[in-house]
This record gives sequence, structure tokens and C-alpha cells, in this order.
Amino acid sequence: MKHRLCGGRQRARSDAEKFAREQHILDAAAELFVTKRFHELTLADVASASGLTKAALYRYFRSKELLFIAVYKRAFIELTEHARSGAPVRLPEEMTTLLVSHPLFCGLTAILHVALETGLTEQEAREFKLFLLEQSQLLVNLIRETTGKGPQACFHFLMQCQQALIGCWHMTHPPEAARKAMQQEPLTIFQMAFEPTLSAHLNALTQAFRQEGDD
Repeated sequence: MKHRLCGGRQRARSDAEKFAREQHILDAAAELFVTKRFHELTLADVASASGLTKAALYRYFRSKELLFIAVYKRAFIELTEHARSGAPVRLPEEMTTLLVSHPLFCGLTAILHVALETGLTEQEAREFKLFLLEQSQLLVNLIRETTGKGPQACFHFLMQCQQALIGCWHMTHPPEAARKAMQQEPLTIFQMAFEPTLSAHLNALTQAFRQEGDD
């Protein structure tokens, strides 16, 4: 689906126009990141989906990796704001619900390490990691409020949840050829849905977390 922007081939001049253009690019890129293989996706694809010229896109993002980071940052901030605006994040039910209600964040997290294997300078990588730490700490604080556990234990638990999310996403979102193959017996046994699969993993992690000593 192409995301057309009125006057898309004209240079945005005001700060408001530039912000709107950037958000428009992020909308188009987000859809492509979760529907195409990362290594196959090009900035030309994003430019086409955005209704922009490739040169116009380069004025905002010089690389696919930096574009991915921008999309991921927006998705992560939306998740943490959602988590902080509601009731306490009780484990594991609310954590599962929180993640499942943000499928873009889940899909991007699943390819995060693949997407950023190359293409970043050391400074860019450090800045992104600091962002991840900041947002993760917001979730850690919510987990601490619910469980009474110490910060190190809660951070470790959150990282385990992330690992479970990544594995569950890949297991329940196979490539198209594999998905079709699993629709026929005897391969239907491999079919899994994301929400119940993630819920089972987070439930097991939560039980272990509650039984562990504090840090």
C-alpha cells in the first residue's frame, strides 16, 4: 500500500512540514519492515511507498538502518507510554496483553539484531543503545512496582521477556512457503499462534522470577 502525501515531491520547508513528512516516511517504512525481508528492502522501496523521490528520502534518512531505528524508537515510545498510562503491569497477564497490543513493536524487535548488524557507526550504535536502556528502565520501574523485586532482577527478567518475544514471533510468523506447507497434515502440528505461545513463555518466566531471590 502506497502512502501518498500531498505535495510529496516538493521540499518541505517549515518545521511542521518537515515533521509531517518524516512521520509519513515512518508510517510507510513501518509497514514495509514487517511485510518484507529486511535484507531485501531498499530505501528506493520506501521512497516509492511514500510517494517521494529517492533524493527526497535521503534528506531525512541516509541509510536503511537509521530509518529502522527511527521507526523502532517511535514504536517503543508508544509501548512505554501505553504501559505507564494504565494500571500496574501485573505479571504475566498484563505484560502479555501489553506486548500483543503492539504488534509493530513485536515484529520490529524480532528483527532488531538482524537489522542493526551493520550500517551504524560506533556513536550511532551507542546512542541507540542508550535509548533502549532509557525505555527499558521505564518498564523495569513498572515491574518493580508490581513485584517489589530489585532493579537488577527486574532488568534481567525484562531481557528474558524480550528473548521470549523474539523466539515466539519467529516461530509463529514463518516465511510464506513454510506457512503454506504447515497448513496440510502432518505438518499442522507446527502451527502456533503468537498470543498463547508468548503467554505460555511469559507465564513460565514469571513463575521462575517469583521464586528467585532478590538481587
